[in-house]
Amino acid sequence: MVREIPSTSDAGVDDRPPWGHLVLLGLQHVLVMYAGAVVVPMVVGSALGLGQDEIATLVCIDLVLAGIGTILQSLGLWKFGIRMPLVVGAASNGIVPMILIGQSKGLPTVYGSLLVGGVLWVLLAPFFGSLMRLFPAVVTGTVITLIGLTLIPVGLRLITGKDPGAPDYAAPGNLLIAGFTVLLVVVFSRFLRGLLGQLSLLLALVVGAIVGWIAGMGALTRVGSGPVLGVPEPFHYGMVQFDLPSILLFLIVVLVLTVEASGQGLAVGQVVGRKVGPAEISRLLRVDGLLTALSGIFNGFAYTTFGQNIGLIALTKVRSRYPVAVGGVILVLLGVVQPIGRLVAAIPQPVIGAVAVVTFAALTVSGIELLSEVDFSRSGNLVVVMIALGVGLAPTGAPDLYHQLPFVAQVFLDSGVATGTVLAVVLNALFHLRRERDG
Repeated sequence: MVREIPSTSDAGVDDRPPWGHLVLLGLQHVLVMYAGAVVVPMVVGSALGLGQDEIATLVCIDLVLAGIGTILQSLGLWKFGIRMPLVVGAASNGIVPMILIGQSKGLPTVYGSLLVGGVLWVLLAPFFGSLMRLFPAVVTGTVITLIGLTLIPVGLRLITGKDPGAPDYAAPGNLLIAGFTVLLVVVFSRFLRGLLGQLSLLLALVVGAIVGWIAGMGALTRVGSGPVLGVPEPFHYGMVQFDLPSILLFLIVVLVLTVEASGQGLAVGQVVGRKVGPAEISRLLRVDGLLTALSGIFNGFAYTTFGQNIGLIALTKVRSRYPVAVGGVILVLLGVVQPIGRLVAAIPQPVIGAVAVVTFAALTVSGIELLSEVDFSRSGNLVVVMIALGVGLAPTGAPDLYHQLPFVAQVFLDSGVATGTVLAVVLNALFHLRRERDG
């Protein structure tokens, strides 16, 4: 049953804020995850030598599919969707396989592999969901903390830039506008109440963007250029082709994404106060698999449930899934009504990065809160957390740590969240079984 509630109260998962507030709350979720949603098509398109128009097409397709996935996760349809406030976007783990296969065997093979991988993902979702009994509080808290700590550098790179050798790396202007945006978040969170308080991040982002544009950051000149409407075209790069080695490579990516997405499901359950079990994880994974399979037809990407907006939920205390569903509709519109997407894309990256750092830090705090309930007088729990966090954060601190290993190993180990999650599960099982035998 859906209940309409005042905007000033904490919204439960199934409560619906007033209609007049849904769009603004949904837009806030979109802006928090937008940069992560569009970076994958931009990187893949550039690496494959596609033109600006083709890259823009990939971005629009990505937004439409991400919007559909977000709506499914939030509202649910049959056995698809966890029915919680989660967003979906293109997975960065799929970038390297798409580039390697695209350069050597062409995009039709890339999309044939995505189609097969997505279908298998949907079929195997119940098996993956049944493994959730391996995620007690010590594991879940570690995974949530690891996700937050891993994402914070993503926001920082939006502020500083990605190339330390570039002349404008960590430019004082970028640091200034990012610091100003963070200050706005603090001021708005402290002094605004009700709906405005819940929209503190969105307001800070809008004001920060306007100040950034006035200061000459970001380019608004291309907002009015190009087509107004665009609809994804199936098999734009030709009919899909199937290649067994390429399919196997993407199946490895699917395994990595399964671990990460399961962690996101557990994280949002902790933040909104709802139990997440095997059935919920299975429904979550089916959406990721479905969107990945659809990518094989509409030329998208490997998709996964994002954790970017979980920190926003923890910060605003609005746990309702309906604003996120509205955010999914907004994503679809951003992909179809292309000038809107171009306007959002013009927001200066340091502003987006500042908001991202704040939300990812809030997610980290949620994990720490859960770990505070764990009994660390038992040495096993301490070992689980310190090893999983230490190893899981290694790729963040040393991005080239595994570059001399075989490519298959790199695909898994470069995902610190996946590596840390597996370690937390295995170590927890090891110490748990040991205590049973000792008892």
